[in-house]
Amino acid sequence: MLKQVLRALLPPALPALILSCVFILPRHEALVESSISPDLPLDFDLPGWQGKKIQESEVERATLAADTRFSKAEYTQGRRVFWEKEKPPVEVSIVYSGNDMNASIHRPERCLPAQGHIDLRTGSDEITLADGRTVAFTRLTSRVPLPNRKDKLTLRFVSYYVFIGHGTIRHTHIGRTLQDMYDRVAGGYVQRWAYLQVSSYWAPELGVTEEETDRRVRALISELLPRQVKWEEM
Repeated sequence: MLKQVLRALLPPALPALILSCVFILPRHEALVESSISPDLPLDFDLPGWQGKKIQESEVERATLAADTRFSKAEYTQGRRVFWEKEKPPVEVSIVYSGNDMNASIHRPERCLPAQGHIDLRTGSDEITLADGRTVAFTRLTSRVPLPNRKDKLTLRFVSYYVFIGHGTIRHTHIGRTLQDMYDRVAGGYVQRWAYLQVSSYWAPELGVTEEETDRRVRALISELLPRQVKWEEM
């Protein structure tokens, strides 16, 4: 008799129990900001680097939602001797999600082909920052042919990217997605994620190697992140 009663009550009771959890889960209506500052250092504010603000491209703007915010700058290092060739700049791009995360932040593997990048290859690597912290990044390489040039030059890019939320850093798209789901359910808040990418290019014709470019990109990340991220929120 008891088993029959339980069998009859369990199907409607289980959904009701699950739905009732909505009332006991934490709720937070406000959008919680990312823990990385948009104020990138300019001029000689970053030791050893000279920075200048740059504008996002029309392609970047058209690809993402209208309320997406950008903060971009490029950095160069002075020549140690006057006959040394000037190295390509290192570009830093911070993209802040709008109200619709899926329309504001994509994996670069999805966005970069629209900007002419081909042969994208990804991997993971860790970078030790100037303050001793270690942060995991996704490392991405790609090529951009320049067919309009007579020499048909192809630029080869080295990029490192990471997603920074409120008190959280994730270096993969799936990691960011799972963290966001957890924070919405368990923490009761919606956070604004920022996508940080640091990249530069090289080519044999420019007298620059991939190893040298990789070192310069990592060196800028090492100096930049300790001052840009609000580590007290981590």
